[in-house]
Amino acid sequence: MGECSKCGKKAMTFTCRYCNDKFCSEHRLPENHDCEGLEKGVKQEKEETRKWFEEKKLKQETHKGQPKRPKSSLARDAVRTIKNNATYGIIAVTVLSFLLQASTAYVNFMQLSPALSQAAVDAINAATGQQMLNSTLIKQPWTLLTVMLLHSGFFHLFANMVTFYFFGSVVEKTIGSRETLKIYVISGLAASIGFVLFRNILYYMYGPTVGGMPTLSPAVGASGAVIAFLGIVAMLYPEAEVLLYFFIPMKIRTAVLAFGGLEAINLLFKLGGVTLPVIGFFASSAHLTGLLVGLWYGKKLKERYGRKNSFFEVARF
Repeated sequence: MGECSKCGKKAMTFTCRYCNDKFCSEHRLPENHDCEGLEKGVKQEKEETRKWFEEKKLKQETHKGQPKRPKSSLARDAVRTIKNNATYGIIAVTVLSFLLQASTAYVNFMQLSPALSQAAVDAINAATGQQMLNSTLIKQPWTLLTVMLLHSGFFHLFANMVTFYFFGSVVEKTIGSRETLKIYVISGLAASIGFVLFRNILYYMYGPTVGGMPTLSPAVGASGAVIAFLGIVAMLYPEAEVLLYFFIPMKIRTAVLAFGGLEAINLLFKLGGVTLPVIGFFASSAHLTGLLVGLWYGKKLKERYGRKNSFFEVARF
């Protein structure tokens, strides 16, 4: 209950929004109590309404010339994810490239030839009785990188991309997409150079073939770059558990030692002119080079973030 400012009546009162005085139901309207603030209040309301319409019109004109945001779809969401995630992007491009391998011209343009001279190309083709090499590395230097987009078969592609998905995703969470792509390219390039150098050492030691295998056979695959990320994670998560070659469970630091040891043994046997069963067909020089790059980069990351970031805790992969 209150007192009406107009008649003094004790009743339920209403506050006038123009003069802020209290009035009974009979005098609550501005015109019933000769409201002094009515004219000013109405004028202010008109000004606010005018400004609101002007602002609305300005916003409409501003957005009028802008393209409409495309509606969300599965395809657009997939493209957006790939653009914002280097790991997914690399896998997508590699899989697409694998589908293009049905074209012989595409493979010849992309695969890595370790031969440094035309004489070496001719010697390898003559020794194998087939057109194994089509060009020298000097004529196709881009193949040091494009080799990462080719694979010898579906299992080769599957093994590399699954491995890269797990280790690449972990690394990308720490260093970001741009740095992930950068280290992937650098480690792949280094692995290609390591492969070329070792194969040419074999060629100058033994000629076109050694242990029944051509010394300068072409290379395909992203294994060197992928293994680099194994090395990075091994430096960051030495106690993490992994499956070596997808079958043997062990600590990642043990897995790296076992893997590196097997690849080193394979290289030593090849230098001795012996091709081991199974692993003798591996590009161990590329694998070891990629692993060394990964261990070096992982050490840098650990020094930079290891004591500051809770990300470096024991994990399972």
